[in-house]
Amino acid sequence: MEIFTNSQVAELLQNIATAYEIKRKNRFRIMAYQNAAETILTYPESLYDLWLKDPQNLDLVPNIGPAILKKIDYLFKTGKIYPPTQKILNSLHPAIFTFEKINSIGPLIAYKLTQSLKFSPQPEKALEQLITYAQQDKIKDLPSFGEKSQQMILENTLSFLGRGKRMPLKKAQKIANEIITYLKKYFPKTEFIALGSLRREQSTVGDIDIAAASDNSQKIITQFLEYPKSVQTIIRGQDKASLRLLHDIHVDLMVKPKASFGALLQHFTGSRQHNIILRRHALKMGFSLSEYGIKNLKTGKLHKFDNEQDFYKFLKLKYIPPQKRLGKNELEIYKML
Repeated sequence: MEIFTNSQVAELLQNIATAYEIKRKNRFRIMAYQNAAETILTYPESLYDLWLKDPQNLDLVPNIGPAILKKIDYLFKTGKIYPPTQKILNSLHPAIFTFEKINSIGPLIAYKLTQSLKFSPQPEKALEQLITYAQQDKIKDLPSFGEKSQQMILENTLSFLGRGKRMPLKKAQKIANEIITYLKKYFPKTEFIALGSLRREQSTVGDIDIAAASDNSQKIITQFLEYPKSVQTIIRGQDKASLRLLHDIHVDLMVKPKASFGALLQHFTGSRQHNIILRRHALKMGFSLSEYGIKNLKTGKLHKFDNEQDFYKFLKLKYIPPQKRLGKNELEIYKML
C-alpha cells in the first residue's frame, strides 16, 4: 500500500481547488479545499498514520469536511484519486498545476496560457517553454496579458526554477553583503535588505533576493545591473531586475517606495507556512494581507507600513524575528497581552 505524505495530500486538494476555480464552481467550495490544503500542509501529525490507526481520526483535523474526508479516505484506501475528481483534473492541461505554483500566476492565468500556447505535459519542459514564450514576446499580445504581465511571468518563472539550486548560508550572506555594499556606495541613504530564506538564516539558500526602499527605482536598477561580477542581465523592469553571477547564481532586486516597505519585507521574507498562519490570523480580524499592506475587508481601506514592527503591531502581535517565522506556534508566543 502506498504511503502518502501530508504535502502530497495538500497538493492534491490544492489542485482540486484550482480545477474548481477554473470550472467556476462555488467560491465557498473552492475556499474549503484551499483551507484544507493549508491546514494539512502545516499539520504536525501524519494524516496517513492517523488514518491507519482509525479513519475517524481525520474528523478531528480542522477544515476537513465530509466531502474532503471522503476523497482523502478513498485515496488512502485505493492509492487512487476519487474517480469524479480524476475526471475533472484530466479535463485540464497538466501544466496548469505546475504554473499556478509560480508567484503571480493564478489558476485562471495558467488556464489562459495553456489555452493559447502549446505546452508539454512534463513540468520541467513546460516551464522551459513558458520562459521561451516570454523571451520571444509571445505572451504580451495574448488577450488580457500585456508587456508587464509577460515580464512578471518571465521573472517569477526563472526564480521558481532557481529554487532547486541551493548554496550554504554563509556563501549567500557573503554575496548579498558584497552587492549591498556596492549599492550603498552610490545610494548611502537607501535601505537594502535581503529577503527569503537568506533573511531567515536558513542553512541553505536558493536565489538571492534583495529589497530596496526608494522612489529612485530606475537609478538603483541601472547601478545594480552594472555590478562588476554580473555575467548576464536576466531581466530589467520598472522596479525589478535580475542578474546572474558565476556558477549560475541568480540575484533579484526589488525597489519599492518607503511607505509600503514594511509590508513588502514581511511578505517576501516568509516562510510560506508563517505567511499562511498569519493570513488566517488576519482574516479572523477582518483583514487581508499583501506586499502592499493590510486591507480592511469591509471598507476596502489599505493600511500601509514603512516598517515590519508596525505591521505586526497592527495585527496585535509583537515583532516576530525572521528566524522565528516558521509557521508553527509563533503567533501564540508573540501575541500581545
